[in-house]
Amino acid sequence: MTIRALAAAEVTVARDELIALCAQAFCGPPWHEPPRGALRTVDRLLGRVSAGQPGFRCVASYDPDGALTGFAAGWRDTALSGGPEAFELGELVVAPAHQGRGLGRALHDTLLAEEAPAPRLLMTLDVPELRGRYERWGWRVVEHRRPEKDPRDFVVMRRN
Repeated sequence: MTIRALAAAEVTVARDELIALCAQAFCGPPWHEPPRGALRTVDRLLGRVSAGQPGFRCVASYDPDGALTGFAAGWRDTALSGGPEAFELGELVVAPAHQGRGLGRALHDTLLAEEAPAPRLLMTLDVPELRGRYERWGWRVVEHRRPEKDPRDFVVMRRN
């Protein structure tokens, strides 16, 4: 498995691959997203790229044949902090066939190792599987949220 940083232009070119990967990863538990959710996820990500989001970074993993197996992306923003700027881990996606092998952790660590400013924040579903994974990786819950128009509970987590 190869992990490398992607330039903004590469993220844009990989749109269809990213959508396919998100559709695979988010259709099952715990997300249960419909296919259009993958499209929204990737288009939201590409919106940040085209807007020149400060501090935008993306890393991706590829199998030996060059197929995309996962990616992680983040940026500097104030959306989760409600005040001071933080580095927000916005996406961490691993193809189901590659889950449970440490790839998510490797993508996470690679993204955060690239001079991500402290504090670091993320928002994820408030389910034991996800919350527990991030807690093992050094994150802690700082807030519970229920976004508008979403019946699910989420947590905001912080890592210094």
